[in-house]
Amino acid sequence: MQETKVIFFGNEKLATGIPNPQPLIKDAIVKAGFEIEQIITGNLAELKPHDAKLAVLAAYGHIIPQRILDQFPLGIINIHPSLLPQYRGTTPIEQALLDGVEKTGVSIMHLTAGMDEGPLYRQKTLHLGATEQKLDLTTHLHQLGADILQEILPAIASSNLKPHQQPHPARATYTPKLVKSDGIIDLSQPADFIERQIRAFSGWPGSRTTLGSIDVIITKAHVSDTPTDLSLECGDGKFLAIDTLKPAGKKEMPVKAFLAGYKNKL
Repeated sequence: MQETKVIFFGNEKLATGIPNPQPLIKDAIVKAGFEIEQIITGNLAELKPHDAKLAVLAAYGHIIPQRILDQFPLGIINIHPSLLPQYRGTTPIEQALLDGVEKTGVSIMHLTAGMDEGPLYRQKTLHLGATEQKLDLTTHLHQLGADILQEILPAIASSNLKPHQQPHPARATYTPKLVKSDGIIDLSQPADFIERQIRAFSGWPGSRTTLGSIDVIITKAHVSDTPTDLSLECGDGKFLAIDTLKPAGKKEMPVKAFLAGYKNKL
């Protein structure tokens, strides 16, 4: 007999970093035929007595203790934006972009007490084109995760779909938490890496540097073999050609507008 109630742990804004995200995970649960008994967005103390046997979690932000896991006979389902066991941890999207990998994806897993170590129900691959910005990739993976969840949730709830162990767990990789200082551009790095960093850190923490006396966040750039109107020489001798940037306290602007207003300060 299929369960009809699901408790949802998490916050889709926290899960995605998108300022006003569509409630895709919540909607997927409802479209799959379930009643959401409770939405938990804060402290686990908010979890009141319930009769749900199944829960869904998306970037709750904390390790779920065993005492909570034990409350759900059918388990807690977690949506993670990577092809586990690659990129366990809190920043799988940023790290995939930083590393310049050709593919990433979404993993739907049975949550365990270990960091993203749970067995897998389903994975789906997304091929990358070396131009994705973090927000666009996050949005795509958010939708992909919701689509998979809607498809498989009834089978999980009726115990017709069992998870399998993650492949090659000894090869697991882990992603670090980001802090604001991670966004400071290091021009001793190769230009290709810095261009990927700009895409990976778009939004937050942002990719920061100083041009003359002006603090800026570079929001879009490309690699060039020769100098351009506004470019920075990098550690490999190539140039980071700036396309758009955001001076401190100002809106994002194209490089021509920036030069028109700030050239005398460079």
